[in-house]
Amino acid sequence: MGYKVHLMETYDEDSVHLITHLKTTQAHISDIDPTEPMYTALTNKGLLPEEHSVDAGYVDRTLLVDFSIALIGPVGPDVSWQAKLPDGYNLSQFDIDREKQQITCSQGT
Repeated sequence: MGYKVHLMETYDEDSVHLITHLKTTQAHISDIDPTEPMYTALTNKGLLPEEHSVDAGYVDRTLLVDFSIALIGPVGPDVSWQAKLPDGYNLSQFDIDREKQQITCSQGT
């Protein structure tokens, strides 16, 4: 029951902080759901920031790929079916080298 408010706010230590977008949703709506429409609206206004600091509820691969924005926030736990299998592959078995833009699995391939 209830509502949540999603805000996009500018942040610069040397200037005023301005709210650039606001969206109210029902409390049960995922944090990710209103984010893409907010990014689209900000893009249309020429106000999409270069980076967006968020909590884990807003980190989503679609947002990372579809928008040219650095989405900064913690990644949630791996809840995939593979992570639940004793011999399945999950995110912890891959080494990510962001500088080289390369991912290597635990078997070296």
